[in-house]
Amino acid sequence: MRIGIDIDGVVSDSYTVWLRELNRRFGKNITIVTDYDLHVDFQVPREEMNQFFMENTERLLMLPELVEGAKEGVESLLQEGHDLIFVTARSPEEENFTVRWLTMRGIPHKHIIFTGFKSKVDVIKQWGIEIFIEDYQVNAEAIAQCGIPVFLLNTSYNQAELSEGIIRCHSWSEIVQGIHKLDSYQAHLPQSGITDE
Repeated sequence: MRIGIDIDGVVSDSYTVWLRELNRRFGKNITIVTDYDLHVDFQVPREEMNQFFMENTERLLMLPELVEGAKEGVESLLQEGHDLIFVTARSPEEENFTVRWLTMRGIPHKHIIFTGFKSKVDVIKQWGIEIFIEDYQVNAEAIAQCGIPVFLLNTSYNQAELSEGIIRCHSWSEIVQGIHKLDSYQAHLPQSGITDE
């Protein structure tokens, strides 16, 4: 199957580093991110938050460790013959840091699509992605509405009720198990078509 994978919050444990760096920058002591848009929790203008990220891009993208189980999960899916495509909201200008980070962390990466602030839905349709792994609930909802199953990695900022087609997972092992179940189920579906009987 062709599987799309987000990076920040799914493969890269970005929010742990971002939380620490933002607390330092804004003189706060926030311990839990409750909103994907970080400026909300930190009560600063979006423009100021964006400026901070622009001025510290390399540091903020290169420092994070891997999300627990991500490397093993990606390798397992590749060994099973799935085609993996990373689809990230990062900008194309951040490609160099992204490729360096994935390489440094030992994550195989054949395809990386940078959407910037555009919807991931168009990329998913264009690339024929059949399953998506995400952490941002708004993206998950939009993707699921297109009939693409989404495995949502549980985080403090995606706790709203889920729509049909979104499966909440608490670990990468749950994601891989969920994909196995889905793959097995689809393999046993009867093939549709017109017969000449």
